[in-house]
Amino acid sequence: MTDKQTLRKTLLEKRKAYHLTHGASAGAQLLAQFQAQPVLRPGTWRIGAYMPAGSEIDPLPLLQHLQDLGHRLCLPFCERSDQPASFRAYQMGDALAADDLGILAPLRDVTCRPDIVLLPLLAADRLGHRLGRGGGTYDRTLAALRDGGKLQAIGLAYDMQLVDNCPVELHDQSLDGVLTTARYLPAHQPK
Repeated sequence: MTDKQTLRKTLLEKRKAYHLTHGASAGAQLLAQFQAQPVLRPGTWRIGAYMPAGSEIDPLPLLQHLQDLGHRLCLPFCERSDQPASFRAYQMGDALAADDLGILAPLRDVTCRPDIVLLPLLAADRLGHRLGRGGGTYDRTLAALRDGGKLQAIGLAYDMQLVDNCPVELHDQSLDGVLTTARYLPAHQPK
């Protein structure tokens, strides 16, 4: 097992344990932190997000708030594990079904290109490096979206998922910030 694989396994176990005792209130805490700090640039945006799976932090209260503010929501849809995800328009309560990766996605195939992506993670550091599950879907997706224009990527996490250093490889896409249950940390990229 590589260091990255070992770290993923350890962090996933820690997140699962933490989620069991703190998951019920995490969505409300995430929303409170969003409301307390300037996370998004001013404007109305198309916001890509996710439906929580397993021990991922619950973004649903935040998504409802964003929709209520007039932002357009969209969720990823994956046809193949080796390709970037596309995004489909979503409104809270729309019908969902599992895509080819088993991730819940809108049934309606209405394309939506996000300006901002809110994504889950296993760990993140202050430089904006993110450690995900290891499939590379979000790295491919963020790279494709950034190739076509400006994109803001914000990780959503429990505060305990922040680490001093995440291992980074050439294909890894950085975050612009991390919103946790306790704070918002903009990424501090070295000059």
